[in-house]
Amino acid sequence: MKATKIFTLIALLMSGVIATQAQSDLEALMAARGEYYFSIGIQQPEEVARLTRLCSIDRLDGLNLICYANAEQYQQLLAKGYHPTLLTPPSMEQDYAMWDGSNREAYDWDAYPTYNAYQDMMQQYANDYPERCSYLELGTLASGRKLMFCRINNGEPDGKPKFLYTSTMHGDELTGMMLMLRLIDEFCTSDDPRILNLIENLDIFISPCTNPDGTYYGGNNTVSGARRRNANDVDLNRNYPDFDNGPHPDGYEYQPETLWMMELAEQYPFTMAANYHGGAEVMNYPWDTYQPHHPDDAWWQLVCHEYADLTHQHDPVYMSDYNNGIVNGYVWFPIYGSRQDYMNYYAQCREVTIECSFSHTPDPSQMPIYWTYNHESMLCYMEQSLFGIHGTVTDSITGEPLEATVFIEGHDHHGSEVSSHLPAGDYHRPIKGGTYDVTFSCEGYRPKTFTLTVADRETLFHDVQLVSENYGLNKNYVFGDYQYPTEYRIIDVTGHILMKGRIDSESRQIDFSELPMGIYFITIGGRTTKFLVSY
Repeated sequence: MKATKIFTLIALLMSGVIATQAQSDLEALMAARGEYYFSIGIQQPEEVARLTRLCSIDRLDGLNLICYANAEQYQQLLAKGYHPTLLTPPSMEQDYAMWDGSNREAYDWDAYPTYNAYQDMMQQYANDYPERCSYLELGTLASGRKLMFCRINNGEPDGKPKFLYTSTMHGDELTGMMLMLRLIDEFCTSDDPRILNLIENLDIFISPCTNPDGTYYGGNNTVSGARRRNANDVDLNRNYPDFDNGPHPDGYEYQPETLWMMELAEQYPFTMAANYHGGAEVMNYPWDTYQPHHPDDAWWQLVCHEYADLTHQHDPVYMSDYNNGIVNGYVWFPIYGSRQDYMNYYAQCREVTIECSFSHTPDPSQMPIYWTYNHESMLCYMEQSLFGIHGTVTDSITGEPLEATVFIEGHDHHGSEVSSHLPAGDYHRPIKGGTYDVTFSCEGYRPKTFTLTVADRETLFHDVQLVSENYGLNKNYVFGDYQYPTEYRIIDVTGHILMKGRIDSESRQIDFSELPMGIYFITIGGRTTKFLVSY
């Protein structure tokens, strides 16, 4: 008995020594990588709000947090008395099969592409399918790696909703990258009517990897050793302006990857977007930074449940946690400076975060399974950008498109309104089915409000013509530069001449006060213009 107790004691001591050595080895590894991956136990949920400012929370399991930190943040945690347990980085749990781009016909989406193979694929899609696909670079990083997009449409993108799919802003979360590459391939090669309909009616942007320096941290020929953060040790999903926590909530300058994405959103007004992550299996919808619900919370729950429910047709366990596969970001755990919140608040874009695999960096042989789970859901999510209220806003007299604000009374706040955009003056407002009072307004024009009714997964087209504040003067209308004096004629819509005369260079005005309200045409200086008289 005594010998047994001694043996047990020795075993316990040895296990403690081994655990200590393992932690020491991991600490040396992570110090060399400049990124720490660890768990922290907390005593009460309120600690989450404090810790999210000290490190990057990856997920919350009960009272146990899985987190990342750079070297500076990790030392701050230790200084505050926390005792993290270091974990093996997700991308270092195995060696990963890589594909170098050769023998393309035999590639079955079951190996990760090298960086060069990835770049060649993106460029080749545009070269091989120019009628559907074009290649877009946002910029080149100091490493020489690029932020690359494929833009897919029917060659006539104006006047249509713009849609954005991206993935892997955390460099070691690779499932979404593979989903996006395969989706590009499908859009370039498929003749399925559903795919063709999306190409015909959307302007689609897809970037499989928005943090290539993190993904290929171990070198361009491997994803083993991939990091969450970019080359400057910054978590890109904490690096955006935050409407509740200021312009730099993470304390770091905007990274090149961040600036390029913000510029893209400024140049192309996206209607909807999704950003793919890993580490969980759930639809994370706005807000991340703010406890009150997003104005479109009911719509978000509808859309997210649709995505998750469709995956359950293939595996009822996949995306089944939380509220059957969906969760409000702030309720899950708050983060500040997320791209999702930036796009929703500042860019008038409905963006969701899709956590598509528990494993950050799965064995690539599993990628065909994840494609099966997500394929139908990805298409349905894109189709949602075609539903809701859509139309154009134009000048009532000239027919010129306008940049107007489309605001839903008693509903919109915190950036949820949308705008019409040039060159077509088109607006697109996904929304939960219901009846809404919608106001269209533009500087220099009189606002108009309409009561509109739309159902879920249906489209209401409503074009609006706004009247300039310059029209409808009840006395005199002053005209611009012509060769004076000059002749003028006022004609009604039936072609009858109602007034004619001459205008001199001093007054350059005509008294309309004797005309009844209505639309007229004036011919002056060799040009005919339609105008409105209203009182």
